[in-house]
Amino acid sequence: MIFLAVSSIVLILVNIYLSKRYGKLLSDHRSRIPARAAAYVLFSGLSLFLSSLFFQNWIYQHRALTLPVRYISAFYICMVIYSLLLFLAGDSLAFLGSLFKIHHKLNSSLSKIYAKGLLVPAVATMITLYAFYNAVNFKVTEYEIFIDKRSAIPSIDAVMISDLHVGTSIGKKEITQIKAMIEELSPQIVFICGDLFDHASYEEIMRFTAEKLGSIKTEYGTFFVTGNHEYYLGDMSEILSYFEGTGIRVLQDETIMIGDIYIAGRKDIRENERIPLSKILEGTEKIRPVIVLDHQPNAIDEAAENGVDLQLSGHTHNGQLFPFNYIVGLANHTHYGIVDEGALKAVVSSGIGTWKYPVRTGSSSEIVRVRVNFLK
Repeated sequence: MIFLAVSSIVLILVNIYLSKRYGKLLSDHRSRIPARAAAYVLFSGLSLFLSSLFFQNWIYQHRALTLPVRYISAFYICMVIYSLLLFLAGDSLAFLGSLFKIHHKLNSSLSKIYAKGLLVPAVATMITLYAFYNAVNFKVTEYEIFIDKRSAIPSIDAVMISDLHVGTSIGKKEITQIKAMIEELSPQIVFICGDLFDHASYEEIMRFTAEKLGSIKTEYGTFFVTGNHEYYLGDMSEILSYFEGTGIRVLQDETIMIGDIYIAGRKDIRENERIPLSKILEGTEKIRPVIVLDHQPNAIDEAAENGVDLQLSGHTHNGQLFPFNYIVGLANHTHYGIVDEGALKAVVSSGIGTWKYPVRTGSSSEIVRVRVNFLK
């Protein structure tokens, strides 16, 4: 609630600033639209956006409201973020121009294009439209990992997906597409590292998702660990029931073996009953490879201390929207890519779905392919 309150105050201040800037654009162009219309539009968007945050549970109970509220809110927040950044960038250039005494004609030309023209709304709109497209433009990111332990299996081709948040940018069409992309990669094993579901997920799509992804044929199977959003849904037993009979094995603070390779799946770090990794790995042979699935990348140090060779995580979305991809690292051990902590390697995905709003600019929606090599 503190975060929402602070965010609301910041957005109100930003809206006041943008109302004045867009109002001035309307006045400068002598538009028939009154300057105060900018404030009406912006604050209407803010009201809907805040409603999507404060009253999300009520909105999700009424499916007819969910899509329009989500998409309009997404359009609003992207326009606000990128309008603000563009106006501030232009103001900074103008200040530097006056500071270094740029030629008057050049300064005047820049002013006409930027301050008195339609550059800011045009570019902000293009970025926003790109954000909707990029959210469902799925890519494959590939890594190759070398583990300095012997195994009877010389290498294993794995696919990891995380953070689908089905019901937001991921619907049935996208689930079918993701399944086809994974099958085309022909993995030997599939890992689903949390936040498959959230408050936007409804019963039909949860069942459809579990059945579709569970029908992917692999040599060693498909494994799932819970994320913070499954935890937020409350009744974990009900959530886990969707995986029964689907071909997806749920790992909840437990270890299994694939050949002579240990696979440990952890509950999300927010779950109070989460077992320490040292307990989960009790009885494992340290000379054998150990792979850990952990939704959040905030226990990498614990994994390193317990002789883990590879950890796979998601959660961060790599910020999802620029410039937050440069900020999200402050709240996590790492926010994206491959981490090398001596014997431990960790891969953190930006996820294939989006949280809350179906837009993405600061990162890609990705399927992660990892080739893991062992000593013979």
